[in-house]
Amino acid sequence: MPFELTIPQPFNLEATLKTHGWFQLPPYYWHDDEKTLTWVLRLKGELSLVRIQTAEETQTYSHLRFDGRFSKSAAKIIESKFRYILNLDLDLSEFYALCRREPALRHVPKRGIGRLMRAESLWEDIFKSICGTNVQWRQAVKMIRSIATLGAAVPDTGYFLFPTPQQILQAGDAFLKNVGRVGYRSGYLLELAKRFADGEPTSALVERGDLSLAEMKKYFLGFKGIGKTTAHYLLALHGHFEEMAVDSLVIKYMKERHFAGQTPTEKQIVDYYDRFGRWRYLAYWMEFIVNEGWSPDA
Repeated sequence: MPFELTIPQPFNLEATLKTHGWFQLPPYYWHDDEKTLTWVLRLKGELSLVRIQTAEETQTYSHLRFDGRFSKSAAKIIESKFRYILNLDLDLSEFYALCRREPALRHVPKRGIGRLMRAESLWEDIFKSICGTNVQWRQAVKMIRSIATLGAAVPDTGYFLFPTPQQILQAGDAFLKNVGRVGYRSGYLLELAKRFADGEPTSALVERGDLSLAEMKKYFLGFKGIGKTTAHYLLALHGHFEEMAVDSLVIKYMKERHFAGQTPTEKQIVDYYDRFGRWRYLAYWMEFIVNEGWSPDA
């Protein structure tokens, strides 16, 4: 049976999804014409399809409708996983209060954005993040979609569950390089897969938010293929915005928007957002979305 989830405002499903590229990658499939997200997940050992769309928007709440074939107990599991995926339990009230006082961020709560989509598991987040390093986003999308064909397929749909570490290991280096076109990342991805296939106990602590910022940063930096910038990016997906992921795109934006054509240093960029304290990276991210209107195809 279908069910609805009521989310306090500010929240808009489409706008939230389109502030981060994960919505373009299996097991998520966004249908722009219908404004619907199809999500493939495994429930009680079986593949399920869930279709999510906005049922109603009011000034107070956003009502989301979840369509699919699942029991009441399965619906509770879906809701719990969805809350995790969209960081719905992260308290952003302080951040929104800051936004309302900042001309550049005033539209953030009005648009219902501020939450970052993550994967259902840390394994998937790290894998996708490694694929996205030192490459244009459109190429990363091609990589990940090709690799996703290793995952369990929903018959007659073209939809896939994201592959397990074991499936990645079985496919091996040749598949990752020749089909996935991941290049030098193949070794990093295979080592990541082996680590999770053997059992990665710390991942549960990260997913539950039981580690401090310093502990979580050290954990992410312990994976080959994850540098400082990608570690900061992964920290943001888990609610830590104190440290900014400064890459070429950030530098380009800041140069044009805030430094009068002069290339800023990383320290200058971080200092610029110092007034936002623990929200500094989210402040940049949302400002960029509001001003540049990030294109998922770019």
